[in-house]
Amino acid sequence: MPAVERVIFLPYLQDAKRVQNLIANLMDTCVDMQPANIRAILDGNPQVTTWSGRELPHGYMDGWPVCLGFNNLEAPFSDPQVRWAINCAIDRQQLVEVGWQGSGSYTLLPFPDFPPLRSFTGQIQDLMEQYPVGRFDLPQSARLMQASGYARDREGFWARGGRRIEVPIDIFPGFVDLAPVLVSQLRAAGFDASFRLTEDTYERMTLGTARAFMNGNVGAVRGPYFTLQQYHSRFAQPTGTATENFWRWKNPEFDRLVDQMSEVPHEDPKLRALFRQAMEIWLRELPSIPLVQWYHRVPHNQTYWTGWPSAEDPYINTAYWHRTFLLVLLRLQPTQG
Repeated sequence: MPAVERVIFLPYLQDAKRVQNLIANLMDTCVDMQPANIRAILDGNPQVTTWSGRELPHGYMDGWPVCLGFNNLEAPFSDPQVRWAINCAIDRQQLVEVGWQGSGSYTLLPFPDFPPLRSFTGQIQDLMEQYPVGRFDLPQSARLMQASGYARDREGFWARGGRRIEVPIDIFPGFVDLAPVLVSQLRAAGFDASFRLTEDTYERMTLGTARAFMNGNVGAVRGPYFTLQQYHSRFAQPTGTATENFWRWKNPEFDRLVDQMSEVPHEDPKLRALFRQAMEIWLRELPSIPLVQWYHRVPHNQTYWTGWPSAEDPYINTAYWHRTFLLVLLRLQPTQG
């Protein structure tokens, strides 16, 4: 039987309240936190640790790399050149250094950087050079916008036919640290960007009324299929019709390749050939813009209990909401002394 005899679950708390409770030893752990809040907890309570101890990145990489997504059915985001122009306006290193205070890493692909996936992503480095997703290049961004018929208006924003490109980015609470940095970068490149966090964000994303948004790509862990299938045209429902995957991108050749991938065993070399062909299309079209790898930064207060999972004792990850908390309870022991 576990040493823990009672567990008290608190209702959802705002981040500031979680920080206060953990510093005051009124809470043992909670869901993942933003880097600034984790740092505040660690600075305020020497008994709190994370998966990586008290060192950066204060957590571990999750299988949910974050992309800037669009309703690819609607102008101007239906134009791949506009998507690439936005991509060239993004400095991912600055997103991590400023938005996350250096706690984390950026990504150039919609896949987590897990070892099993590197056997796939490692074979497309030449495609990454052909389609340089990671290149922060404002002159190239401007050239692509001009090639699509846009010009800067009197305030320096891109417009065509008297209509300015607006990029209102819908976000979830976990992105409030990254979104201001991203918006600042896009505005500096001439895009009239903003962000909003509202109670109906998810609804707008499912319906497509969110023209731009930040969201993760869940699926790939040891093979790429479960991420790529989210970009299949069967999810590209008309704006106003709900869909479970929000990218709303259509490419028949990509669909054909992904359908074939679903029929090929993971160990079959054919899967890697199909992946390469699919990624050549994906990178050329760029239906979403990879931004950062997602990290779970979960605080563990060791004032009363020890035995929390960590990089040194990785018996389970710390995403307890994945129905694994019993495994943690079985390992916790009262703090001695």
